[in-house]
Amino acid sequence: MIPIIVIRPQPGCDATVAAAWAQALDARGFPLFIVKPVAWEPPPAESVDALLIGSANALRHGGPGLAAYNGKPAYAVGAATAEAGRIAGLDIVATSNGSLQAVLDDLRTGHRRLLRLAGRERVELSPPPGVTIVERTVYASKPQPLPGALRNLLAKPAVVLLHSAEAARHFAYLCERGGVTRAHLSLAAIGPRVAEAAGQGWRAVAAAASPDDAALLALAREMCQEPAGSVEMARQGLMQDGAQTSEGPATDAPPPPQAPPPPPVRRSGRGALTAALLAFLLGGGVAGWLVWHGELDDILPDRGRDRVAASQDEGGFATEPTAQPQGASSDAIDSDQVAVGLGTVEARLAMLEDRFARIGLQADAAGANASRAEALLIALAARRRLERGEPLGYLEDQLKLRFGGAQPQAVQTIIAAARQPVTLSMLSSQLAAAAPTLAGTRQNESNWNKISREFSSLFVVRRTSSSSKKPLDRIERAQVLLKAGRIEDAIAEVERLPGAQDAQEWIALARRYHTAQRALDVIETAAMLQPRQLRDETGNEVKKPSPLAPPAEEVDPRA
Repeated sequence: MIPIIVIRPQPGCDATVAAAWAQALDARGFPLFIVKPVAWEPPPAESVDALLIGSANALRHGGPGLAAYNGKPAYAVGAATAEAGRIAGLDIVATSNGSLQAVLDDLRTGHRRLLRLAGRERVELSPPPGVTIVERTVYASKPQPLPGALRNLLAKPAVVLLHSAEAARHFAYLCERGGVTRAHLSLAAIGPRVAEAAGQGWRAVAAAASPDDAALLALAREMCQEPAGSVEMARQGLMQDGAQTSEGPATDAPPPPQAPPPPPVRRSGRGALTAALLAFLLGGGVAGWLVWHGELDDILPDRGRDRVAASQDEGGFATEPTAQPQGASSDAIDSDQVAVGLGTVEARLAMLEDRFARIGLQADAAGANASRAEALLIALAARRRLERGEPLGYLEDQLKLRFGGAQPQAVQTIIAAARQPVTLSMLSSQLAAAAPTLAGTRQNESNWNKISREFSSLFVVRRTSSSSKKPLDRIERAQVLLKAGRIEDAIAEVERLPGAQDAQEWIALARRYHTAQRALDVIETAAMLQPRQLRDETGNEVKKPSPLAPPAEEVDPRA
């Protein structure tokens, strides 16, 4: 079968290759683009009625700016983009299998101010009357050079999948620059516009029936199975039936007459039969003469032994000849050899079973370790979201799935903290703003009290080893402790301030932040050491113990 080459960027490249392998197609992935995020300024959420999303890359690389439009209506192209939008917190109200222009022709009432998140290379849209579109570039595709392995693969017939017009133009440019011949390469495009961008000179160019991976792979399967000498495929969307090709108009003239094939040569079988009969009679005569004169006596007695030795070689048994005791019959010898052979087979079967058992145990342990590593990555991602004050998004479901059975209270604490986020920068700024009040300074304080307080603090006698008890010094120490992550010590410093009664709200926020951090510590420890109830991505329990865990007899049964 002709190989299929996928050149779209990751992670779509691996997804298409996996889908092709599932259909028993010989697919190879060579991403010729790297998608990178682009810094962008999100418009105010109140100025946007709905979003236009033409590619899932806009959601993968949109960054924190997408959080401003959580719950907003959105129009998406393709099922994969729609699913990515739902994960990002958007309300997908319509999905098109064609293009964004088709979506614009059927907008819902009230969606007049649209925000389009797209790549640097995009198709121009024509909005309906009264509809305005604000565009933001959130990602860009960086073209890559032609790999040597792909150049060698393109030297033979292949089918190349094209998912965008940009990919079609870049692939054509690489082939021209690298000296790759187009005549034996077929192109399967996701749409007519993409097929047009590829240019001319290819063996075949065809567009999928619908702009999705399933239709594109179905088209690629047909093009892979097409014989090398078949007529060039019709170019869907580019040529109409009966249109003239570049070689001139089609004609209905009958093909030129061909010369009749030469008559077959008759061969008589009488000569062959006579030669075979003479050879048989001659061979039989020679064999009879050898037997009559005793020339085969030294050969015939050893035939049985040679046959046994040959069977032992083929069966994997020992081929060393064994000494025969005098007076032993041939049947007894054969029985001993068979017994030895059976014993050898049973031993080898036992060895194979033991090896398979060890391989199974190693595979189970590797799967369990992989599940623990994934769980730890999810815990670290949740910690990063909380420290930034961002919503958990899809991580919330993953936390419930993997840690819900092992540490349900910690999971609920993390989810509640993410819905009302508290960050270190927030605690530090609030503490700095409340510093005058916490230090004991009052707005309505009389001048005499201010002067008395200043004079009383001019001279303070304390031990060198003891810390200063001045309110401003305590606040400064609390700030340092916050930055070091010692939240409880920072709270203790604030509680000792003269105006601590006015800091109860700050203390509550600090305690909530500290509780969330402890819950994150709990699930990270569970990912590495939890002996039971930790689950993998499918919800199955991870039964194998962690290699970092203590021996079974040392595990705390209350864990």
